[in-house]
Amino acid sequence: MFNGGFWAGYFRREFSPQLRAILEVLEKRLLPGFAGIEQEAEKVSQDAWDAFMEAPATGDEDPSEFAEAAEQAGVSHYLLLDGIRQGMVNLFAAALYHTFEQQVVSFLRKEILHPREQNNSKLFGIAEFQNRLSARGLDVADLPSWRKVDELRLVANTVKHAEGKSARDLHEVRPDLFQHPQFPGLPLSGVSARVFQPLVGEDLYVSLDDVRQYCDAAVQFWREFGEALQRA
Repeated sequence: MFNGGFWAGYFRREFSPQLRAILEVLEKRLLPGFAGIEQEAEKVSQDAWDAFMEAPATGDEDPSEFAEAAEQAGVSHYLLLDGIRQGMVNLFAAALYHTFEQQVVSFLRKEILHPREQNNSKLFGIAEFQNRLSARGLDVADLPSWRKVDELRLVANTVKHAEGKSARDLHEVRPDLFQHPQFPGLPLSGVSARVFQPLVGEDLYVSLDDVRQYCDAAVQFWREFGEALQRA
């Protein structure tokens, strides 16, 4: 029915390393670049203060106003960069899912679709993958990893489209993802899953640990699916 041995090895050699590489780039290459944003914000505040102090005097200066404006400049800078950092984590979660989705479609086209169907883009999707396998007696939704992979799908759709059905469905299973990590006691968007700009770190707060878990689930899926193909 399937060349299960070949595909199990292929998933292990090709698909799993691709998924792991996405996590590694986020964890070891991208996020370390945000490690010094507190110090950077302090410098912005200090530079703003120095600029105020060096400006020609008019006699109406209020040092307290200068201090407040300088501090606000630093805070604004920090919040902007911290939002971009959060947006990058959200974005990499979406990238992880869409890589997985493309892997699924690659397998679907190469192994399941008839040669006459392999260039029909209407058939390129997770639903077709599930339906074709179900018709052959293999329900991928029964694999232990599928629940977490499907949660990742909701995350990816929420990152891309902001508020909508996926955000509402995600809120049902992971309401904590809509709580700001620095203000966990506040309702914020958590009450109604209002999502406006997740790509700049607003309203959706996927953590690095979440991305690790999603990556593990996707890798686990390919291992479980490869084993299922060998049994089929």
